[in-house]
Amino acid sequence: MHLPILVLNPFVIAGIILGLAALAYLVLALYFTARFRERPAAVEGWRPPVSVLKPVHGAQPFLYDCLRTFCDQDWPEYEIIFGAHSENDPAVAIVKRLIAEFPDRNLRLVVDANLVGPNPRASNLANIYKAARYDILIVADADLKVDRNCIASMAAPFVDPKVGAVASIYKGLPYGGAAAADFGAMNISDWFAPSVLVDVGLRGIDFVFAMCGVRREALDSFGGFDHLANFFPDDFALGNLTAQKGYEVVLSSYCCDTIVAERSFSELFRHEILWQRMERFCRPADHFMSVITWPLPLLLVLLLPWPSIIGLSIVGLEILLRIALHYQVRRSFRMNTPARAWLVPVRECVCFFAWAFGLFGNKVRWGKNIFTYEAFRKLIGDGRNAAASNSDRRMAAAVGDKG
Repeated sequence: MHLPILVLNPFVIAGIILGLAALAYLVLALYFTARFRERPAAVEGWRPPVSVLKPVHGAQPFLYDCLRTFCDQDWPEYEIIFGAHSENDPAVAIVKRLIAEFPDRNLRLVVDANLVGPNPRASNLANIYKAARYDILIVADADLKVDRNCIASMAAPFVDPKVGAVASIYKGLPYGGAAAADFGAMNISDWFAPSVLVDVGLRGIDFVFAMCGVRREALDSFGGFDHLANFFPDDFALGNLTAQKGYEVVLSSYCCDTIVAERSFSELFRHEILWQRMERFCRPADHFMSVITWPLPLLLVLLLPWPSIIGLSIVGLEILLRIALHYQVRRSFRMNTPARAWLVPVRECVCFFAWAFGLFGNKVRWGKNIFTYEAFRKLIGDGRNAAASNSDRRMAAAVGDKG
């Protein structure tokens, strides 16, 4: 049986267009990922004091190890301010253990139930921020793990007074030994991180992630964490509003680890749908076009029913380049987790279906609160104002616990 070189019908044409776009993206991803090298950064003679803001909630089994890495930094003067909403929060006991373990460090705990907006994380940060003394701030989630060069690397770009915020890309670190955790970490490292590098390489950056640095005057210019408490996700809004105020946002060469600890595939898939929906809130057009980053299921549906040399070559090249990127990520990000090339096509299919489910629904639940797409876009559009009006705040507020 001889395959035709090319079969033309609307489905095959759509598959070829999608496949060529996906191949072009993978070439760019390989280029920008190979050009990026995860490494510590420091500027000789630049050692400003730094405030690290750490909101905590709950007592996940990895919490102590993650928080401890921030307490042992190679930096002359810094403070870490932990924040919780309740003295009964189990994370409080872990923070107090660290305070006792590092008596020579400036570690403090703020317990404040005040909620300035519907986003509990940003409200926690608003409470912590009142106790921060320094002008360079590092904001980091509780499930991040770093090495002793973290503060030095995150502070380095602020030697330039035009820099208002610094983003640290992250890679997935599975925890607990569950297969779902390994599978989830693979998505973060192999799909999320390269897509960020392509985005930054082509058009710069106006967003930050779960760990970022921010200059106090830049934060205050748009209303600070009080304003960010109306957003979900607030980290994207922090970078976006900083850029709107005329400050530069830069990507650090330093990478942190984010713990992936899902114990079941159903839990992981629900989280990934949530992340996809959040991305659609932030950048709807980009989210729709991101289908080219996980096109394999569509390529199989569009090209395999009418097999041809060109169609099968596109599918084969897409898989081969994605596997090549799988290995390049491990080199560029200095990852110790084992390569699993055979899982790449399966992981891409799951990414696609999470993306497809994320196309639907205009609400995101966070705790007892629900954030709407319309409110998020309205607040981003109004971000040039110093702070949100009361009516805008109400738009993003929770509509109640829907059980």
